[in-house]
Amino acid sequence: MRELPRVARLVAALGVVLAIGGCDGGGQVPAAAPTETAEASPSGASSSAGGPSYRALDLDLCGRTDLRPLADLALTVIRTDPKPPVGRPGAACLFEMRSSAGHEANLRVEASTPATVAEARLLYRGTQQATGMTPVGAVAEVGEEAEAFTKRSEPGFKYAEYLVHARTGNLVVKVWLAVGGESYAPTSTLAEKSLTILKATQAAVPTA
Repeated sequence: MRELPRVARLVAALGVVLAIGGCDGGGQVPAAAPTETAEASPSGASSSAGGPSYRALDLDLCGRTDLRPLADLALTVIRTDPKPPVGRPGAACLFEMRSSAGHEANLRVEASTPATVAEARLLYRGTQQATGMTPVGAVAEVGEEAEAFTKRSEPGFKYAEYLVHARTGNLVVKVWLAVGGESYAPTSTLAEKSLTILKATQAAVPTA
């Protein structure tokens, strides 16, 4: 497919890992945090005193992600990639889609459960440093900390992107929605749909 190399680069910017310099699939880039180290742990144990410990390992996000919030965008899924985050325990799914007019659209849903809350904070902050997108501020009531980013580009069509990520304890959930068209999809529309999917993903991650 003609846009796959660009999709891989975009997903690369979103797949920020902890300071071990690991990467997600598709040629991802490492996070810039050379003074910190963190190893992936399948236990997903949290160091938060009295708080729940989340475990996203082996969660089927391709099967569990409800795409009904995207129904009015008239998108057709042409491929899914369940490759999980590399360098930390978790699960992910990339949905490659096309609009009714044939334009590219993508949704990536990711849930990571590093071994400790401290590592989860590093992962959360690493996304801030590496998205290459424009911050739009904090997002309320979706975790202990959450924020969103946007980007618009013209790779032969209008391509609007929205990224929201949130951390609760040792759980970091990230949703990236990008839609192409003859005009830019409204940021408010992308934000509403991304937040709905993010909240559903948070609820789907079991505690250890």
